[in-house]
Amino acid sequence: MRQKLVVSVSGKGGTGKTTITTLLLRALLHHTKHALLLVDADPVMNLPAMLNINIETSVGEAATQLREDIDAGAISAGTSKQDRLEGEVYEALVEGEEFDFLAMGRTEGEGCYCFVNRVLTHILDTITANYDVTLLDMDAGLEHFSRRTDRNVDVLLIVIDPSRMSFDAAVRIRDLAKEVHIEFKRIWVIANRFPPSLIKDSSDDLERRLNDAGLELAGIVPADDQIAEFNLKGKSLLDLPDNHPAVRTVDDIAKRIGLLSEERLLELLGRTPA
Repeated sequence: MRQKLVVSVSGKGGTGKTTITTLLLRALLHHTKHALLLVDADPVMNLPAMLNINIETSVGEAATQLREDIDAGAISAGTSKQDRLEGEVYEALVEGEEFDFLAMGRTEGEGCYCFVNRVLTHILDTITANYDVTLLDMDAGLEHFSRRTDRNVDVLLIVIDPSRMSFDAAVRIRDLAKEVHIEFKRIWVIANRFPPSLIKDSSDDLERRLNDAGLELAGIVPADDQIAEFNLKGKSLLDLPDNHPAVRTVDDIAKRIGLLSEERLLELLGRTPA
């Protein structure tokens, strides 16, 4: 039975959301047999470079072209706009041996995208229903919450770094999600790029501060020069060795939040084993 779990990785810009998303993907690939969809929902689209994936087009480009054609009256009355956009979204879907990948990109130009966005929401809901787990690498900041692009997400992961600003952003993200009535089954915080000395000295304090703010710490990922080296050389983080500190830590996080256990997945989704 497919669980259709949707996990969103969010947080302040520069905290390493894309790195965490990639390492979570690696954990799922190494420890499960789930059908996986990876979605780059950040308009900057850093994930393809981090994974060495070539993309021909993005969903945003398809949406922009459709809106321009609608505005120009270039679509005949007998043409289904939804069918056309759905076909182009599936064209943008990169199917791999181990996981599929979809780059959202960004829409360009002025004009109303209301109809296009409604159609896109329906199409994306349909696509994610075909996968056991969907990982969303969201754009920085809070705008996607105000647009409610996280409304069908089961688990929200908020990435912070060793800064007060990212901690405050995590609290604001939690509060804004409540304000716009987005319900997540679980919200976790992942602390990223923490120097080993800081992990040792402040992990208990960080967990206490998060708990006081109504947030739960999933784990602390240590800062590591090899990840920076891989990024600089254009090497995929999926090729990091099994004994790499960040890999081991994110594997433990994935276990803790229930991504690697069929029983925990069912628990997250409010289901009982068959």
